[in-house]
Amino acid sequence: MESMPLGNDGCQGCPAMCCHGLEEAIIRPTTVQEVENLKWELYFVNTMVFIRNKRWYKMSTGRCRYLGQDNRCGIYDTRPQVCRDHNPPGCEFHGEIADVMFHDPTELQEYMDMEKKKRQRQAKKRAKAKGKVSAKPAGKKKK
Repeated sequence: MESMPLGNDGCQGCPAMCCHGLEEAIIRPTTVQEVENLKWELYFVNTMVFIRNKRWYKMSTGRCRYLGQDNRCGIYDTRPQVCRDHNPPGCEFHGEIADVMFHDPTELQEYMDMEKKKRQRQAKKRAKAKGKVSAKPAGKKKK
């Protein structure tokens, strides 16, 4: 099958970045074991993890087997629905796809440590605020 032109003007000039990686929504790791498992996945050079709009994703990099050397789809007329639904203005060619990107286990661990400290500070603030509220003397009663 002959390569077809890209169907959306937003794709003009793009090096088919969306055809060089698979994103999969994942659940944010909350336990030590979940973090360790995700860090293990980041040992593989073709795997990254990122956060976009507070949602977590895992990305495996590679090249779609149907992408031609000219970066045009070789199965354009029969491409999967996920490809048809792709929204070019929301892709990395038009801006960042991630708020936070982890390329290796160290980056993920540093982020998790930072988030833990942030949660601890917030909990301390809440406890302090709660203590101040309960420490206030009761107002005088009207007679």
